[in-house]
Amino acid sequence: MNEWQRVHPASPFVHGWLAIVGLAWVYWQNTDDIPWEERFTGSRLTWTVGIGSAALALVLIFYALSWYFTRYRISETHVYVNSGMVFRSQKQARIDRVQGIDIAQPLVARLLGLAELRFDVADGSASVMRLSFLRKAHAHQLRAEILALAQGEIPVQEEAAQPVPLMAKVPAGRLLASLFLRLPTVIGVLLALVLGILSISGVGVLVAGLVPMLLGFGGWFYKELNNSWNFSASATDTGLRISHGLADTKQQSLPAGRVQSIQISSPAFWRLLGWYRVEVNALGVGEEEMSNLLVLPVGDFESVTQVMGILLPELGVENQREVLFTAITTGNDHGFISSPMRAKALSPGAWKHQAFLSTGSCVITRFGWLSRSAAFVPHGRIQGMALQQGPWERRRELAGIRLYSAGGSIVGYMHQLDEQVATEFFAAQAQRQVER
Repeated sequence: MNEWQRVHPASPFVHGWLAIVGLAWVYWQNTDDIPWEERFTGSRLTWTVGIGSAALALVLIFYALSWYFTRYRISETHVYVNSGMVFRSQKQARIDRVQGIDIAQPLVARLLGLAELRFDVADGSASVMRLSFLRKAHAHQLRAEILALAQGEIPVQEEAAQPVPLMAKVPAGRLLASLFLRLPTVIGVLLALVLGILSISGVGVLVAGLVPMLLGFGGWFYKELNNSWNFSASATDTGLRISHGLADTKQQSLPAGRVQSIQISSPAFWRLLGWYRVEVNALGVGEEEMSNLLVLPVGDFESVTQVMGILLPELGVENQREVLFTAITTGNDHGFISSPMRAKALSPGAWKHQAFLSTGSCVITRFGWLSRSAAFVPHGRIQGMALQQGPWERRRELAGIRLYSAGGSIVGYMHQLDEQVATEFFAAQAQRQVER
């Protein structure tokens, strides 16, 4: 294990296959005006084969050198990855700081049976160390060995470990139905219908304006489908293990200690079916600094309960299940404090659903009318607060509070509360922060 080893020989091709496709595209563009039968006859065939072989040879030589200079080594204390031909670089991760290792498989890597290891280090650094690419079975074995060393245990084969308890799984039918019941999809379908009608009518100017919007919807739909396909969440000793992906698959670990806040949302049409979406702010886990990590694309209340039992096992109340249900639906039961009647003029449909509850462990906020959203922010994870009061709220003696946490864009919104209630909560929470 202490010896330097090389990654799989096909590793450069996973990222570099576009170079070969680019060569083919350049050739096609430069011979587009030549009949098909003349491209592969006579002297043109000789030049095509010669130039193509030389270009391909250069690409393959570059790939071979890239593979040759990429090596890794695992010691008892560190994982080292060396790479680069002209500009050499060495990355390392302390094994005792490794909290999780994600396994990712881009589409080409899946076709070749390869996988990439992404190390989640305890310092929450935005720069993630990656080891790419290895045979999938070897990647799983190496992951198990490194995690065992990180926990001070004897490395074992991952296949021999105990099966991970499954907490939630998203069926393909439910996922597709949930996507078609979201507002962007409804708008996209309407745009497609309008685009079809305008195309038949011959109104070319309007069609040109709608095409970019339709392409944007298509990109959003594919991203949601790719990130949520075959989604499953399983319980581990430290938190959740998430597996998902359509073209690119990924197995990701989420230590419960990294979770800063949780958001459970339910779009308008989902509420009719009792479906919910769960996202979290988590340190050092997401690909982007301010991106929320999706831990349940769509699920029923039972699935939400299972996932919340891992992410936030203690809500600070005795009747946790009932409080959780009230938080993601509506009502003032179990101590929830809602907006007063005088907020109706500012939020005619949402005022009765806006509420919050401060428990012994966290602050629960709820807002929304057609679409409902609830945020759970542990007291110890609150990084900042803001007391807001606009002119219309001031006239009605109302105020709002925002609770901020790190690791994402989820914010706890407390809308249009009674001014005295908001002021007292703000002062009490500030005192709690000082005493923490």
